[in-house]
Amino acid sequence: MIRFFITLPEPIAVPDGYTWHKTYDDPTPYGMNQFVHLIFMQSSGESRQRGQLSAAIDCMHRAKGEEPEGDIDRDDLIGGMYTTVIASTIEDRDQGMVSDFATPQEIPIKCDPFNRCVDEISKFIRSYRASLEVLCVAPTYEMLGPVIPYELGDLVPIASDDGVESGLMEPVWKSGGAFTLAHFNLLDVPPVAELERSDEGRVEYFREMLEQGNPLFLWKERFVEARNSIYREGRYGAAVTLSNTATEVLLDGLLSLLYWELKESPERVASIFAEGRLARRVKSNFAELLGGRWVLDGDGYVADWFNNCYKLRHRVVHGGYSPTRHEAEAALGAAFSLSFYCWERLVEKRKDFPRATLIVIAEEGLRKRGKWCRFMQDFSRDIAPTEPSWRKSFAQWRDEMYSSLLSGS
Repeated sequence: MIRFFITLPEPIAVPDGYTWHKTYDDPTPYGMNQFVHLIFMQSSGESRQRGQLSAAIDCMHRAKGEEPEGDIDRDDLIGGMYTTVIASTIEDRDQGMVSDFATPQEIPIKCDPFNRCVDEISKFIRSYRASLEVLCVAPTYEMLGPVIPYELGDLVPIASDDGVESGLMEPVWKSGGAFTLAHFNLLDVPPVAELERSDEGRVEYFREMLEQGNPLFLWKERFVEARNSIYREGRYGAAVTLSNTATEVLLDGLLSLLYWELKESPERVASIFAEGRLARRVKSNFAELLGGRWVLDGDGYVADWFNNCYKLRHRVVHGGYSPTRHEAEAALGAAFSLSFYCWERLVEKRKDFPRATLIVIAEEGLRKRGKWCRFMQDFSRDIAPTEPSWRKSFAQWRDEMYSSLLSGS
Protein backbone atom coordinates (compact mmCIF):
# COMPACT_ATOMS: atom_id res chain seq x y z
CA MET A 1 0.00 0.00 0.00
CA ILE A 2 0.99 3.58 -0.50
CA ARG A 3 -0.72 6.80 0.49
CA PHE A 4 0.03 10.31 -0.65
CA PHE A 5 -0.65 13.57 1.19
CA ILE A 6 -1.75 15.94 -1.58
CA THR A 7 -2.69 19.52 -0.77
CA LEU A 8 -5.02 20.90 -3.43
CA PRO A 9 -4.24 24.16 -5.27
CA GLU A 10 -7.35 25.68 -3.67
CA PRO A 11 -9.64 24.47 -0.88
CA ILE A 12 -12.96 22.79 -1.59
CA ALA A 13 -16.00 22.88 0.69
CA VAL A 14 -16.28 19.29 1.89
CA PRO A 15 -16.43 18.26 5.56
CA ASP A 16 -13.19 17.54 7.37
CA GLY A 17 -12.65 13.79 7.20
CA TYR A 18 -14.94 13.30 4.19
CA THR A 19 -14.18 10.00 2.41
CA TRP A 20 -14.53 8.81 -1.17
CA HIS A 21 -13.77 5.31 -2.44
CA LYS A 22 -13.44 4.09 -6.03
CA THR A 23 -12.86 0.45 -6.99
CA TYR A 24 -11.45 -0.51 -10.40
CA ASP A 25 -11.74 -3.72 -12.40
CA ASP A 26 -7.99 -4.36 -12.30
CA PRO A 27 -7.06 -7.31 -10.03
CA THR A 28 -4.15 -7.13 -7.57
CA PRO A 29 -1.94 -9.80 -5.92
CA TYR A 30 -3.97 -9.35 -2.69
CA GLY A 31 -7.04 -11.05 -4.14
CA MET A 32 -8.92 -7.75 -4.40
CA ASN A 33 -9.41 -5.24 -7.17
CA GLN A 34 -7.36 -2.07 -7.40
CA PHE A 35 -8.87 0.94 -5.66
CA VAL A 36 -8.29 4.55 -4.61
CA HIS A 37 -9.45 5.68 -1.18
CA LEU A 38 -9.62 9.44 -0.53
CA ILE A 39 -9.87 11.25 2.81
CA PHE A 40 -10.33 15.02 2.59
CA MET A 41 -8.74 16.88 5.51
CA GLN A 42 -9.24 20.59 6.21
CA SER A 43 -6.53 22.74 7.79
CA SER A 44 -6.26 26.41 8.65
CA GLY A 45 -3.18 28.54 8.23
CA GLU A 46 -1.79 31.70 6.73
CA SER A 47 -3.38 32.55 3.41
CA ARG A 48 -1.68 33.85 0.29
CA GLN A 49 -3.90 36.94 0.57
CA ARG A 50 -2.32 37.65 3.94
CA GLY A 51 1.11 37.53 2.36
CA GLN A 52 -0.03 39.74 -0.51
CA LEU A 53 -1.54 42.34 1.80
CA SER A 54 1.53 42.25 4.03
CA ALA A 55 3.75 42.87 0.98
CA ALA A 56 1.54 45.76 -0.17
CA ILE A 57 1.70 47.45 3.26
CA ASP A 58 5.44 46.86 3.40
CA CYS A 59 5.88 48.57 0.01
CA MET A 60 3.65 51.45 1.11
CA HIS A 61 6.05 52.16 3.98
CA ARG A 62 9.13 51.76 1.77
CA ALA A 63 7.66 54.20 -0.77
CA LYS A 64 7.47 56.79 2.04
CA GLY A 65 10.99 56.03 3.20
CA GLU A 66 9.67 54.45 6.39
CA GLU A 67 10.59 51.25 8.14
CA PRO A 68 8.04 48.43 7.83
CA GLU A 69 5.81 48.10 10.88
CA GLY A 70 5.90 44.30 11.01
CA ASP A 71 3.13 41.77 10.64
CA ILE A 72 -0.43 42.89 9.99
CA ASP A 73 -3.11 42.08 12.52
CA ARG A 74 -6.24 41.19 10.53
CA ASP A 75 -6.58 37.45 11.01
CA ASP A 76 -10.36 37.60 10.86
CA LEU A 77 -10.18 38.87 7.28
CA ILE A 78 -7.31 36.90 5.79
CA GLY A 79 -7.18 33.50 7.43
CA GLY A 80 -6.37 30.66 5.07
CA MET A 81 -7.99 27.26 4.54
CA TYR A 82 -6.23 24.30 2.94
CA THR A 83 -7.65 20.99 1.72
CA THR A 84 -5.28 18.03 1.83
CA VAL A 85 -6.31 14.70 0.38
CA ILE A 86 -4.91 11.50 1.87
CA ALA A 87 -5.03 9.28 -1.20
CA SER A 88 -4.41 5.56 -0.65
CA THR A 89 -4.00 2.85 -3.28
CA ILE A 90 -2.22 -0.46 -3.78
CA GLU A 91 1.39 0.06 -4.86
CA ASP A 92 1.67 -1.76 -8.19
CA ARG A 93 4.05 0.50 -10.09
CA ASP A 94 5.25 -1.17 -13.29
CA GLN A 95 8.91 -0.10 -13.45
CA GLY A 96 9.28 -1.74 -16.84
CA MET A 97 6.82 0.71 -18.38
CA VAL A 98 8.22 3.89 -16.84
CA SER A 99 11.00 4.19 -19.41
CA ASP A 100 8.45 4.00 -22.25
CA PHE A 101 7.14 7.51 -21.45
CA ALA A 102 8.87 10.85 -21.87
CA THR A 103 7.39 12.38 -18.72
CA PRO A 104 5.84 10.92 -15.51
CA GLN A 105 2.53 12.63 -16.31
CA GLU A 106 2.06 10.36 -19.33
CA ILE A 107 2.31 7.04 -17.45
CA PRO A 108 -1.13 5.36 -17.50
CA ILE A 109 -3.00 5.24 -14.21
CA LYS A 110 -3.01 1.43 -14.32
CA CYS A 111 0.78 1.50 -13.97
CA ASP A 112 1.43 4.44 -11.65
CA PRO A 113 -0.17 4.83 -8.19
CA PHE A 114 0.37 8.59 -7.92
CA ASN A 115 -1.17 9.33 -11.33
CA ARG A 116 -4.06 7.03 -10.40
CA CYS A 117 -4.72 8.99 -7.20
CA VAL A 118 -4.47 12.38 -8.93
CA ASP A 119 -6.81 11.15 -11.65
CA GLU A 120 -9.43 10.06 -9.11
CA ILE A 121 -9.14 13.30 -7.12
CA SER A 122 -9.63 15.27 -10.33
CA LYS A 123 -12.60 13.15 -11.42
CA PHE A 124 -14.25 13.52 -8.00
CA ILE A 125 -13.84 17.32 -8.05
CA ARG A 126 -15.05 17.56 -11.65
CA SER A 127 -18.15 15.56 -10.69
CA TYR A 128 -18.62 17.62 -7.51
CA ARG A 129 -18.47 20.96 -9.32
CA ALA A 130 -20.64 19.83 -12.26
CA SER A 131 -23.38 18.34 -10.07
CA LEU A 132 -23.55 21.30 -7.66
CA GLU A 133 -22.32 24.01 -10.08
CA VAL A 134 -19.44 24.88 -7.76
CA LEU A 135 -16.76 27.25 -9.02
CA CYS A 136 -13.49 25.47 -8.29
CA VAL A 137 -10.38 24.20 -10.03
CA ALA A 138 -9.91 20.55 -10.99
CA PRO A 139 -6.32 19.78 -9.95
CA THR A 140 -3.75 18.48 -12.39
CA TYR A 141 -0.26 17.04 -11.96
CA GLU A 142 1.29 20.42 -12.85
CA MET A 143 -0.76 22.27 -10.22
CA LEU A 144 0.33 20.07 -7.32
CA GLY A 145 3.41 19.90 -5.13
CA PRO A 146 6.09 20.14 -6.20
CA VAL A 147 6.95 18.06 -3.09
CA ILE A 148 4.58 15.24 -2.12
CA PRO A 149 4.88 13.38 1.21
CA TYR A 150 3.95 9.70 1.21
CA GLU A 151 3.84 6.61 3.44
CA LEU A 152 4.22 2.93 2.64
CA GLY A 153 2.39 0.13 4.40
CA ASP A 154 1.15 -3.43 4.23
CA LEU A 155 -2.30 -4.91 4.02
CA VAL A 156 -2.83 -7.28 6.96
CA PRO A 157 -5.80 -9.50 7.80
CA ILE A 158 -8.31 -8.19 10.30
CA ALA A 159 -8.94 -10.68 13.06
CA SER A 160 -12.18 -10.87 15.00
CA ASP A 161 -12.32 -10.67 18.79
CA ASP A 162 -11.86 -14.42 19.08
CA GLY A 163 -8.74 -14.32 16.90
CA VAL A 164 -10.38 -15.76 13.79
CA GLU A 165 -9.54 -13.93 10.57
CA SER A 166 -12.55 -12.08 9.22
CA GLY A 167 -11.50 -12.19 5.58
CA LEU A 168 -11.07 -8.42 5.58
CA MET A 169 -7.77 -6.53 5.40
CA GLU A 170 -6.52 -3.18 6.66
CA PRO A 171 -3.36 -1.17 6.02
CA VAL A 172 -0.59 -0.84 8.58
CA TRP A 173 1.51 2.19 7.74
CA LYS A 174 5.26 2.08 8.30
CA SER A 175 8.00 4.03 6.52
CA GLY A 176 7.53 7.29 4.67
CA GLY A 177 9.27 10.04 2.78
CA ALA A 178 8.67 12.62 0.06
CA PHE A 179 9.34 12.95 -3.64
CA THR A 180 9.51 15.84 -6.09
CA LEU A 181 7.17 16.09 -9.06
CA ALA A 182 8.53 16.61 -12.57
CA HIS A 183 7.87 20.35 -12.76
CA PHE A 184 9.11 23.59 -11.24
CA ASN A 185 5.80 25.39 -10.73
CA LEU A 186 6.46 27.29 -7.53
CA LEU A 187 3.42 29.49 -6.92
CA ASP A 188 5.28 32.35 -5.28
CA VAL A 189 8.47 32.35 -7.38
CA PRO A 190 8.69 33.91 -10.88
CA PRO A 191 9.25 31.23 -13.55
CA VAL A 192 11.72 33.34 -15.57
CA ALA A 193 14.71 35.60 -15.08
CA GLU A 194 14.25 39.22 -14.05
CA LEU A 195 13.33 41.77 -16.74
CA GLU A 196 16.40 43.60 -18.03
CA ARG A 197 16.68 47.16 -19.29
CA SER A 198 17.53 45.86 -22.75
CA ASP A 199 14.06 44.26 -22.94
CA GLU A 200 12.11 47.46 -22.36
CA GLY A 201 12.03 48.51 -26.02
CA ARG A 202 10.56 45.18 -27.01
CA VAL A 203 7.93 45.39 -24.26
CA GLU A 204 6.97 48.89 -25.43
CA TYR A 205 6.69 47.67 -29.04
CA PHE A 206 4.29 44.91 -27.99
CA ARG A 207 2.39 47.40 -25.83
CA GLU A 208 1.72 49.48 -28.93
CA MET A 209 0.55 46.41 -30.84
CA LEU A 210 -1.79 45.55 -27.97
CA GLU A 211 -3.27 49.04 -28.03
CA GLN A 212 -3.96 48.72 -31.76
CA GLY A 213 -5.41 45.22 -31.55
CA ASN A 214 -2.66 43.93 -33.82
CA PRO A 215 -3.33 40.24 -34.62
CA LEU A 216 0.39 39.45 -34.34
CA PHE A 217 0.21 40.40 -30.67
CA LEU A 218 -2.88 38.26 -30.18
CA TRP A 219 -1.15 35.32 -31.90
CA LYS A 220 1.83 35.58 -29.57
CA GLU A 221 -0.40 35.93 -26.51
CA ARG A 222 -2.47 32.83 -27.39
CA PHE A 223 0.75 30.90 -28.06
CA VAL A 224 2.14 31.80 -24.62
CA GLU A 225 -1.20 30.91 -23.02
CA ALA A 226 -1.07 27.50 -24.72
CA ARG A 227 2.41 26.85 -23.28
CA ASN A 228 1.19 27.97 -19.86
CA SER A 229 -1.75 25.57 -20.10
CA ILE A 230 0.58 22.63 -20.68
CA TYR A 231 3.52 23.31 -18.43
CA ARG A 232 2.04 25.27 -15.52
CA GLU A 233 -1.63 24.27 -15.42
CA GLY A 234 -1.71 20.79 -16.97
CA ARG A 235 -4.82 21.71 -18.97
CA TYR A 236 -4.05 19.82 -22.16
CA GLY A 237 -7.40 20.36 -23.87
CA ALA A 238 -7.15 24.11 -23.35
CA ALA A 239 -3.61 24.01 -24.73
CA VAL A 240 -4.79 22.36 -27.95
CA THR A 241 -7.60 24.91 -28.36
CA LEU A 242 -5.27 27.84 -27.69
CA SER A 243 -2.59 26.47 -30.04
CA ASN A 244 -5.07 26.32 -32.87
CA THR A 245 -6.56 29.69 -31.99
CA ALA A 246 -3.07 31.18 -32.08
CA THR A 247 -2.50 29.73 -35.53
CA GLU A 248 -5.82 30.92 -36.91
CA VAL A 249 -5.15 34.43 -35.57
CA LEU A 250 -1.68 34.34 -37.13
CA LEU A 251 -2.86 33.11 -40.53
CA ASP A 252 -5.71 35.60 -40.83
CA GLY A 253 -3.54 38.40 -39.47
CA LEU A 254 -0.75 37.70 -41.92
CA LEU A 255 -3.11 37.29 -44.88
CA SER A 256 -4.85 40.57 -44.10
CA LEU A 257 -1.45 42.26 -43.77
CA LEU A 258 -0.50 41.05 -47.25
CA TYR A 259 -3.75 42.32 -48.78
CA TRP A 260 -3.26 45.63 -46.99
CA GLU A 261 0.16 46.03 -48.58
CA LEU A 262 -1.26 45.13 -51.99
CA LYS A 263 -3.76 47.99 -51.45
CA GLU A 264 -6.70 45.66 -51.95
CA SER A 265 -10.08 47.11 -51.09
CA PRO A 266 -11.19 45.88 -47.66
CA GLU A 267 -14.71 45.39 -49.00
CA ARG A 268 -13.52 43.32 -51.98
CA VAL A 269 -11.49 40.79 -49.96
CA ALA A 270 -13.76 40.63 -46.90
CA SER A 271 -15.55 37.48 -48.09
CA ILE A 272 -12.22 35.62 -48.17
CA PHE A 273 -12.13 35.81 -44.35
CA ALA A 274 -15.62 34.37 -43.85
CA GLU A 275 -16.14 31.91 -40.99
CA GLY A 276 -15.43 28.29 -41.85
CA ARG A 277 -13.17 29.02 -44.81
CA LEU A 278 -9.79 28.82 -43.11
CA ALA A 279 -8.76 25.62 -44.89
CA ARG A 280 -9.66 27.20 -48.23
CA ARG A 281 -7.62 30.31 -47.42
CA VAL A 282 -4.64 28.18 -46.47
CA LYS A 283 -4.73 26.09 -49.64
CA SER A 284 -5.35 28.89 -52.13
CA ASN A 285 -4.63 32.42 -50.91
CA PHE A 286 -1.34 31.73 -49.13
CA ALA A 287 0.00 29.65 -51.99
CA GLU A 288 -0.91 32.44 -54.40
CA LEU A 289 0.71 35.24 -52.41
CA LEU A 290 3.67 33.58 -50.67
CA GLY A 291 4.39 30.51 -52.76
CA GLY A 292 5.63 27.34 -51.13
CA ARG A 293 3.74 24.19 -50.09
CA TRP A 294 0.31 24.87 -48.57
CA VAL A 295 -1.39 21.47 -48.71
CA LEU A 296 -3.37 19.86 -45.90
CA ASP A 297 -2.44 16.24 -46.54
CA GLY A 298 0.86 14.41 -46.75
CA ASP A 299 3.82 15.92 -44.93
CA GLY A 300 5.15 19.41 -44.32
CA TYR A 301 4.49 22.18 -41.81
CA VAL A 302 0.96 22.94 -43.02
CA ALA A 303 -0.18 19.31 -43.07
CA ASP A 304 1.40 18.74 -39.65
CA TRP A 305 -0.59 21.63 -38.20
CA PHE A 306 -3.81 20.51 -39.91
CA ASN A 307 -3.58 16.93 -38.63
CA ASN A 308 -2.05 17.44 -35.16
CA CYS A 309 -3.64 20.73 -34.16
CA TYR A 310 -6.60 21.78 -36.31
CA LYS A 311 -8.32 18.36 -36.37
CA LEU A 312 -7.46 17.65 -32.74
CA ARG A 313 -8.99 20.94 -31.66
CA HIS A 314 -12.19 19.88 -33.44
CA ARG A 315 -12.25 16.64 -31.40
CA VAL A 316 -11.65 18.55 -28.17
CA VAL A 317 -14.26 21.25 -28.78
CA HIS A 318 -16.99 19.26 -30.50
CA GLY A 319 -16.38 15.73 -29.24
CA GLY A 320 -15.34 16.39 -25.64
CA TYR A 321 -12.05 14.57 -26.19
CA SER A 322 -9.40 14.87 -23.47
CA PRO A 323 -5.97 14.90 -25.16
CA THR A 324 -2.81 13.58 -23.57
CA ARG A 325 0.16 15.75 -22.68
CA HIS A 326 2.01 14.31 -25.68
CA GLU A 327 -0.84 15.30 -28.03
CA ALA A 328 -0.98 18.79 -26.53
CA GLU A 329 2.76 19.24 -27.00
CA ALA A 330 2.48 17.97 -30.59
CA ALA A 331 -0.29 20.50 -31.29
CA LEU A 332 1.76 23.32 -29.78
CA GLY A 333 4.84 22.24 -31.73
CA ALA A 334 2.89 22.09 -34.98
CA ALA A 335 1.50 25.58 -34.37
CA PHE A 336 4.98 26.95 -33.69
CA SER A 337 6.47 25.23 -36.75
CA LEU A 338 3.75 26.64 -38.99
CA SER A 339 4.43 30.15 -37.70
CA PHE A 340 8.11 29.64 -38.49
CA TYR A 341 7.17 28.51 -42.02
CA CYS A 342 5.00 31.63 -42.47
CA TRP A 343 7.93 33.87 -41.53
CA GLU A 344 10.30 32.04 -43.88
CA ARG A 345 7.89 32.35 -46.80
CA LEU A 346 7.41 36.04 -46.05
CA VAL A 347 11.17 36.58 -46.01
CA GLU A 348 11.44 34.87 -49.39
CA LYS A 349 8.82 37.29 -50.73
CA ARG A 350 10.25 40.35 -48.96
CA LYS A 351 10.66 42.31 -52.20
CA ASP A 352 6.95 41.85 -52.93
CA PHE A 353 5.96 42.69 -49.35
CA PRO A 354 8.67 44.90 -47.83
CA ARG A 355 6.28 46.65 -45.43
CA ALA A 356 4.81 43.43 -44.08
CA THR A 357 8.33 42.02 -43.77
CA LEU A 358 9.58 44.99 -41.77
CA ILE A 359 6.49 44.95 -39.53
CA VAL A 360 6.76 41.24 -38.76
CA ILE A 361 10.40 40.24 -39.26
CA ALA A 362 12.10 43.64 -38.84
CA GLU A 363 15.73 44.42 -39.59
CA GLU A 364 16.96 42.27 -36.72
CA GLY A 365 15.16 39.20 -38.01
CA LEU A 366 16.39 39.73 -41.54
CA ARG A 367 19.97 40.11 -40.35
CA LYS A 368 19.74 36.88 -38.37
CA ARG A 369 18.63 35.10 -41.52
CA GLY A 370 21.28 36.76 -43.69
CA LYS A 371 18.54 38.47 -45.74
CA TRP A 372 19.18 42.13 -44.95
CA CYS A 373 19.76 42.77 -48.65
CA ARG A 374 20.41 45.99 -50.54
CA PHE A 375 16.77 46.26 -51.59
CA MET A 376 15.51 46.12 -47.98
CA GLN A 377 18.21 48.51 -46.79
CA ASP A 378 17.28 51.06 -49.45
CA PHE A 379 13.56 50.64 -48.81
CA SER A 380 13.98 51.00 -45.05
CA ARG A 381 16.14 54.11 -45.45
CA ASP A 382 14.46 55.96 -48.36
CA ILE A 383 10.80 54.95 -48.49
CA ALA A 384 9.62 53.72 -45.10
CA PRO A 385 10.27 57.00 -43.22
CA THR A 386 8.21 58.99 -45.75
CA GLU A 387 5.01 56.99 -45.29
CA PRO A 388 2.33 57.32 -42.59
CA SER A 389 2.35 54.86 -39.71
CA TRP A 390 1.97 51.37 -41.16
CA ARG A 391 0.55 49.93 -37.96
CA LYS A 392 -2.19 52.55 -37.79
CA SER A 393 -2.95 52.22 -41.48
CA PHE A 394 -3.15 48.45 -41.24
CA ALA A 395 -5.34 48.61 -38.12
CA GLN A 396 -7.78 50.91 -39.95
CA TRP A 397 -7.78 48.67 -43.05
CA ARG A 398 -8.44 45.59 -40.94
CA ASP A 399 -11.28 47.25 -39.04
CA GLU A 400 -12.92 48.23 -42.33
CA MET A 401 -12.50 44.70 -43.70
CA TYR A 402 -14.14 43.07 -40.67
CA SER A 403 -16.91 45.67 -40.59
CA SER A 404 -17.67 44.78 -44.20
CA LEU A 405 -17.52 41.08 -43.43
CA LEU A 406 -19.90 41.34 -40.47
CA SER A 407 -22.34 43.58 -42.33
CA GLY A 408 -22.41 41.21 -45.30
CA SER A 409 -21.74 44.00 -47.74
